[in-house]
Amino acid sequence: MAQYSSYSNNEPLTRWNNTPIYLTTILTAVFVAGFVFTALAHRSMAWFLFAFSMPLEPSWSVWRVATYVILDPVSFFTPFAILCFYWWSIGIETHLGREKLVTLLALIVLTTPVVCALWYWGLHVPSLVAGSQAFIAGLLIAFATLYPNSEAWGWIPFKWLAFACIFTGSLMLFADREWIALSELWASCAVGFAYMHHAKEMEHDDTVSLFEKLGKWFQRKPKFRVVNSPSPRGRPAAAESETGELDALLDKIARKGIDSLSKQERAKLERLREAMIRKDKR
Repeated sequence: MAQYSSYSNNEPLTRWNNTPIYLTTILTAVFVAGFVFTALAHRSMAWFLFAFSMPLEPSWSVWRVATYVILDPVSFFTPFAILCFYWWSIGIETHLGREKLVTLLALIVLTTPVVCALWYWGLHVPSLVAGSQAFIAGLLIAFATLYPNSEAWGWIPFKWLAFACIFTGSLMLFADREWIALSELWASCAVGFAYMHHAKEMEHDDTVSLFEKLGKWFQRKPKFRVVNSPSPRGRPAAAESETGELDALLDKIARKGIDSLSKQERAKLERLREAMIRKDKR
């Protein structure tokens, strides 16, 4: 499934007995340690020092904006949670690299404290957060955005699996009237989707900043209509080849937008456009 890109940091950090050790491997070990710690110290004073609360007490315990995510209680589904985290994270790391993975995970982890802070500052609703439910949901959406048509267990595309999971989780939280948890879930999914969509576009054009791309989203994209006209008899093969390449590029623009073109395709489009202008001037 992993598609090795041009990024240089998607290789293993090291190897142990010929087993590749990725950053994801280390983070998975941290999650396992968090499960063990939660089982031994659940709801104790030490446990509260790692859980995030709003208001933050004591105010200097800023590490809790990140440590809350490893405080999952041990249950029947614990092995599946560990497996899913490793599966999805390793897929992103081997495709986009460690830097992109770290940025994605940091954004999703910080989303929940931001949502809790907004609820507290806006409506004075206190909260206590411990666990990785919203975090795992955001990671699932990010993975499904990167590999939308890859099949889970060989039969269901990930984009539909992600939709089913988020829809079911939303219904559960809605039924329990857990509005803060529901907003955390949706916010984490939105962050995972937005960042992964941006990262996928950066693979094709790394010269355009995120803010420039956000500005383009609000611009109306031109619509192109591709008309296939019959080629005249005796037309040179080179001219037919150029026309075919131009039609293919215009068809891609019509279906996916001009931002979907890679650097090479944009350069080819410009060369073909200049060639047509020269022919018209003759």
